[in-house]
Amino acid sequence: MRFPAHTGTQGLTFLLPALVLFAIFVLYPAFYIFYAGLFEWDGINQGVFVGLGNFHQIFTDDGPFWIAMRNALYWAPLTIVIQMVLGFLIAFLLEIRTRMVPVFRALFYLPAIVSPVVIGIVWQRIYNPFGGLLSDIGIATGLRFLTFSFLANTQTAIFAVIVVNIWQWMGFSMLMYIAGMKGISREVLEAARLDGITTRQTAVHVVWPMLRHVHLTLVLLGVIGTLQTFPLIYIMTKGGPNHATEMLPNYIFQQGFILQNMGYASALSVVLLVLSLGLSVFQVKVLGARFSFGGPA
Repeated sequence: MRFPAHTGTQGLTFLLPALVLFAIFVLYPAFYIFYAGLFEWDGINQGVFVGLGNFHQIFTDDGPFWIAMRNALYWAPLTIVIQMVLGFLIAFLLEIRTRMVPVFRALFYLPAIVSPVVIGIVWQRIYNPFGGLLSDIGIATGLRFLTFSFLANTQTAIFAVIVVNIWQWMGFSMLMYIAGMKGISREVLEAARLDGITTRQTAVHVVWPMLRHVHLTLVLLGVIGTLQTFPLIYIMTKGGPNHATEMLPNYIFQQGFILQNMGYASALSVVLLVLSLGLSVFQVKVLGARFSFGGPA
């Protein structure tokens, strides 16, 4: 079949608005941030060119940056794996065993649509060792460890915030798994039941393997979400105590808008961009992440 010679030109014309917007809102900011990262600059006055000095400092003489990287290594596997497991269990039980499914879906999904600012404030009060919910429960039940200052201790603060993040996004994982289960034939589940397979075996050996596309989607979204974590940390701890809960977006905000070290913050932003792109490419290319809501591609 032969196409007119001007078809390619017309196609480019239709693509041109999208390409222009992409160049303005994606390419230009990316190149500008890299350029700004080459300067010692406060965001207002004339910057001083330092070349790759900011990047050299990041990797050789910046303790908080490496603490943020360590926290990301805690955050990603703990939140992704636990959210996936809990989300799957809730989805499976709701679809197989529970009546009033829409009501329970809404209850479990509700934290995912509440503002992270509200969630951060509420959980900050819950963790408060002086009159907080956990503290009151600990005093009433004799479980004195619940009165501990979880957010004020450098050893427990990051894990306390991770618990909140898991609670917030567990319902989203549940919804993804429910959508994935809709694509599983009921004949498969009925055949498993007729073969005498228990509910637990059905969940582990039948349903879970058939939701590979959902697993991969949640891993990809979880990794990206880890590198974008900001409001929950900022509201609950502001990266403290002593950078114990620092994440890279929070550290960038602190350097750029609090310490007015915009050039250094730009260099940190470039590092974050490269990490995000690298991990996404690794997920898609190396792990072969083909996914869709309806089933494997």
